[in-house]
Amino acid sequence: MMTPKEHKAVFKPRARLLELLGDQLIRHHRIALFELVKNAYDADSPNVSVLLKEVDSLDSGLIEIRDEGEGMDLETVLNVWLEPASDHKAKRRENDVRTPRFNRLPVGEKGVGRFAVQKLGRRTQLVTRRAGHREIVLEMDWEQLVKSHYLSDAAVSVIERDPEVFPGDLHGTLIRITELKEKWTRGDVRRAYRAVTAMVSPFATNDRFDVEFQILPDRGWLDDLFSAGKAEEYALFKFEFWLDDRGLEWHYRYIPYDSLKAEFSGLVKDREKKVKRDSAFEFFSLEPPENDKGWKKREMRKERIRLVDHDFPEKSIGPVMGRFLVFDLDPKIKSRLHDVQGLTRFLKEQGGVRVYRDGMRVYDYGEPENDWLGLDARRVQKPARLMSNNLVLGEIHLDLKESKGLHEKTNREGFIENEAYREFRYAVLCVLSILETERGKDKDALRQAFKTKKEHDYTGMDSPEAAIDVLRKKVVDAGMADKLGSYVNRVEETYNNAREVLMSAVGAGLGLSLVFHEIERGVRGLVHAIEHGQSVDRLIEMGRQLAEMLEGASFLVRKSEREMLKASDLFKYVAFSSRPRCEYHNIRLLNGFENLPDKDFSLKGSRRMLTATLTNLVDNAIHWIKVTGEEDIDKRCIWVGPSHDLEGPAIIVADSGPGFQDAPEEVVKPFFTRRLEGMGLGLYYADMAMKAHSGRLAFPDDADVETPAACTGAVVAMVFSGREEK
Repeated sequence: MMTPKEHKAVFKPRARLLELLGDQLIRHHRIALFELVKNAYDADSPNVSVLLKEVDSLDSGLIEIRDEGEGMDLETVLNVWLEPASDHKAKRRENDVRTPRFNRLPVGEKGVGRFAVQKLGRRTQLVTRRAGHREIVLEMDWEQLVKSHYLSDAAVSVIERDPEVFPGDLHGTLIRITELKEKWTRGDVRRAYRAVTAMVSPFATNDRFDVEFQILPDRGWLDDLFSAGKAEEYALFKFEFWLDDRGLEWHYRYIPYDSLKAEFSGLVKDREKKVKRDSAFEFFSLEPPENDKGWKKREMRKERIRLVDHDFPEKSIGPVMGRFLVFDLDPKIKSRLHDVQGLTRFLKEQGGVRVYRDGMRVYDYGEPENDWLGLDARRVQKPARLMSNNLVLGEIHLDLKESKGLHEKTNREGFIENEAYREFRYAVLCVLSILETERGKDKDALRQAFKTKKEHDYTGMDSPEAAIDVLRKKVVDAGMADKLGSYVNRVEETYNNAREVLMSAVGAGLGLSLVFHEIERGVRGLVHAIEHGQSVDRLIEMGRQLAEMLEGASFLVRKSEREMLKASDLFKYVAFSSRPRCEYHNIRLLNGFENLPDKDFSLKGSRRMLTATLTNLVDNAIHWIKVTGEEDIDKRCIWVGPSHDLEGPAIIVADSGPGFQDAPEEVVKPFFTRRLEGMGLGLYYADMAMKAHSGRLAFPDDADVETPAACTGAVVAMVFSGREEK
């Protein structure tokens, strides 16, 4: 039996590895050009010039990239540039070694970007000079190099000479590529131009990096290019945000065209809103969904996430900033634009959300083929509320030093999709939901303005009730109450009956959405109770309540049966299904009726409708308390109790959440929501249900009603008719 013998072996990379690193790793020649221009940025150059000469010819075509950066000496060329996967830049990033002129960290880190020259042409000449050194010239015939057996056999000619390209005090690098591999078309050139000129954010002011782009001969391929600056003039909505470990700050602006403001004077006007340091931003307290369809099932984080995590830097994404220009391509809006085709074509090609680190673009976020945020898929589900890529020009900014958890893919197609990337993407989507909510308000107002004629037209009223009130006042003022009053009453009665059928039966159209809303909430609560081991009796009762909600056609078409109810009993019905969720999220559900029995009251109404209304209010409170991230259970509470401080007896729901950001008339509109997963129907349902009971949904101030001191957030009141039922 022979004894084992150990052999020492080393990897022997083949010369064709160079081809894999360049030609085959990088998807298309526009990215290759982008990589070479990016190297000029890393070289601390203030600018870079790109020359495309006769690039529609493979034989005579020429591509030149020239910068005024640090350049390289002989040692750097031999020991860094000719060393694939060199860690030279990676170490500089890791040790925070910045460039002397512009204080830049290198955006490259893999040590393979320079091999992108192979994607462009078969021959490359590199001329480089460091200040105070001789000029270095490399000549590379890539086809001959890859024919060598091993990489160590692929010899490159390196010449050291007196300066010719960079004489005197000049320094930098020139790359000249010939024998092109692909013919460039007009579309290729225009897309490449936009890619390299957008490398650095146009809004970065601390570090300018200018790109000069020249085509010879000039065939007019860049004529009539629609610019981002021109597009900004057409943006109706502008949004900026700043997110760090202290919270979220944002600034929203609605800037309608002068023609709109003139045509709809008083109805269409500028609006802006600023929020300073929202520490209750939901990103900090709610886990990202497992997939883009799991927003309703998001769980609480075990601890507040940190954007800069010094204990686990591999998880850090750093502070995030962003700017969005949002457009409206509705036919009524487009008719007011001077260059509709130019804007539409520009947004189709350039729309989307780009990402920058230290002002340098991360490819290929924001390209037409990369819907990295899933905006187009989301808009299909809610086209009226959500934005698609062709409606937005957005840019996200990251700090290179602090975003150590985000690593670029070697093929230059975005970040590796690790945990840090998922959190980064989730943060941006959470921010976008705020923009979409604010934009939705102004789009609603704009639609309302289009519906409203210039004079004597009340079709644009906020509600049917308001329109009926205006009609009745007009009839009285005209002295025709005896003739037309009965007709107004009939209109009002017909509307009230139809509304009640809608609210109890939830008929069709928007009513069907309300059914879906109640089904989702009921099913979600029952599933949650099952998953967390609630008693069989409780589950049976919750199932019965849900079944009643969905009982066939008779419930869907007939008016609700009215019955005498105690306000305290309504709370008991709601507490039965809501308490398990509260307990799971460490929220105290406080019964105000126990301590105020003398303030309990009776009412006549639909038990199902009022139970659903109160459940919606409690459900909202649970969500927003979760979002605050407050861990002290004494400060996590919902109080439901009676009040006689308003015009009629009321059931009050008060919580310890962040409170409302929006006016009452906004939050009760259908489909208005700040919950990323929400349908925007809960408060609308509650408002309509209270009107169907001759009451109202109120949003009193703390001083107007008596609530526990711990309930510092939202206060909502189900106010019933002042005539108390006995």
